[in-house]
Amino acid sequence: MPHGTRPAGKPDRRDKQARPKQALRPEILHIENLAAGGAGVARLADRTAVFVPGTAPGERVEAEVDRNTRPARGRLLRVIEASPDRVDPTCLHVDACGGCDFMHLSPRAQEAAHAEIVRSAVAHATGEAPPAIHVHAAPEPLGYRTRARLYVRGERGRVRIGYRAPGSHTLVATPTCIVLASSIAGALDEIPAALAGSTGEGDVQVARGAGGRLVVDVTWRGEIAPAAWTAIDRRVAEGAWAGARVRMEGAKTPAVFGDPRPVLEGADGAPLVIAAGSFAQSSDHGATLLARRVAELARADVDAPREGADEATNGHVLELFAGSGTLSILLARGAASFVAVESDEGAARSARENLAARDLAGKVVATDADAYPVPPRVDVVVLDPPRAGAEGATAAIAASRVQRIVYVACDPATLARDLGVLSRAGFSLTHLETVELFPQTSHVETVARLVRRRGAR
Repeated sequence: MPHGTRPAGKPDRRDKQARPKQALRPEILHIENLAAGGAGVARLADRTAVFVPGTAPGERVEAEVDRNTRPARGRLLRVIEASPDRVDPTCLHVDACGGCDFMHLSPRAQEAAHAEIVRSAVAHATGEAPPAIHVHAAPEPLGYRTRARLYVRGERGRVRIGYRAPGSHTLVATPTCIVLASSIAGALDEIPAALAGSTGEGDVQVARGAGGRLVVDVTWRGEIAPAAWTAIDRRVAEGAWAGARVRMEGAKTPAVFGDPRPVLEGADGAPLVIAAGSFAQSSDHGATLLARRVAELARADVDAPREGADEATNGHVLELFAGSGTLSILLARGAASFVAVESDEGAARSARENLAARDLAGKVVATDADAYPVPPRVDVVVLDPPRAGAEGATAAIAASRVQRIVYVACDPATLARDLGVLSRAGFSLTHLETVELFPQTSHVETVARLVRRRGAR
């Protein structure tokens, strides 16, 4: 066929004209359910789905509908018939900030929505009805975060701090945040003061470090004022902060002041060190609850009574995506052998330190957990992957001789995808539990336990 020609009857995509945009228009909608991500789902007369943030199941609302997006989006204009689960948000910044996208729902409604999102995703992926979901409620709906990520911007000599607006990089300055624990809430004042005169923007992680004092981890794009370096150094030297780490865009090594590592109370009651800038759960209580439940589910006799927690009844345990060892310290205690795999070198070092501080035997391997081969003698695999899930690890587990799996997930969609693979490989889902680690938000932590079906490889 000559260059530049095409078969008759096959239109060239370049010949297509752009579809004209449809005007935004108000619609009266009935909210059917909540989708992953927190928005209410309604349907137009032609059955087009519309996602409307800030709504609750069963409500009748008026929303400005944009059909030009996929899926269609709606901006809530007014609530015509409110759900009995709707409550008045307690935060003045909730509409602008968007971080607490479930604050208009009662705690019970939040729990139910999280459980239904997980149930629906898992049922769709596995083709089977999952076991009844057990919900671990949050003890405190406010003031629970002992770790947080903040957004900071410096311009015209002024530094502001807060969060990003929903779906954008726009800074929403928040002088207060009612989900932050009192131990870190002061960072909203201290960080802008310390960085005064700096220009650019950055992400800042704040947590409690040694002695319960603040630790700050900054990733900055722009220029930090000379006086800001002095201010950070002074805060650490005088003991106001336990430590700080500053990573400048383009720099090979960060500037470190004191000990910038967060320290939380481990699930065994002893201090647990987290690598600077590494992942950790949003609250100490939540991390403890999760670690203890994971250790219970990893046991072969999870539903049987037991006398001691130190019995080596877990068999040979492999933990993937181990982080700094928040789960490891209990898993290793009850294992015949224990191997933890974590790609981040700093987190792997902290995991080794946490095991050694407790005189626990175990090996920590610093490599890609999603590509780690499962040794033949492993009895149980525990994995806590990032939001993208664990496609590689799931395939390796499916092809192994592992008998039990405990999967911890922060994203219902990727959890469901991976559980679907494991289900088809011969595993049955015995436990499915949601843990309310992020009250007021659409985020949910899920723990799933699977066992190999009798006769499956």
